[in-house]
Amino acid sequence: MSITEANAYPVELEAGDSANGVSSIVGTLLGQNFENFPERVRFAKRTSRPVAVYSTDTEQACTIMFRGHGAIVHDGLIGRPAVTVRASVDQILDVSQLKMKRGGLVPVGFFTKRGMSVLGQILRRKLVVKGLLTHPITALRFIALVSVV
Repeated sequence: MSITEANAYPVELEAGDSANGVSSIVGTLLGQNFENFPERVRFAKRTSRPVAVYSTDTEQACTIMFRGHGAIVHDGLIGRPAVTVRASVDQILDVSQLKMKRGGLVPVGFFTKRGMSVLGQILRRKLVVKGLLTHPITALRFIALVSVV
């Protein structure tokens, strides 16, 4: 099932209509963002490493693979993602509210009240971004790709 049909960069849920909740949320965020912010397609195409999102409250996960022709959201943890975000659904939605510029390379959203809260959760390990230090560009690009602002 494709989240965005008329989009130049489609987001496909590999499991289709039976995709888990996290896959559906992430797929919808990405699909809407590629429609609303077409300039982000360029950053998605440059994201060659897989990214995973694990919801700590629902115990569901998804792995996103960005390709030249579109993104595929797989249910569960597939392979060895470069970046894995372990967070509650509310924390995932908070991260999606962070403003990022220049494809995530200028994380201006972290300097807001919400951003400071997210950073505090990362420091207290309530929100874990595995790979943040080893693959910071991939992590910041992913935040920029799911950001709705």
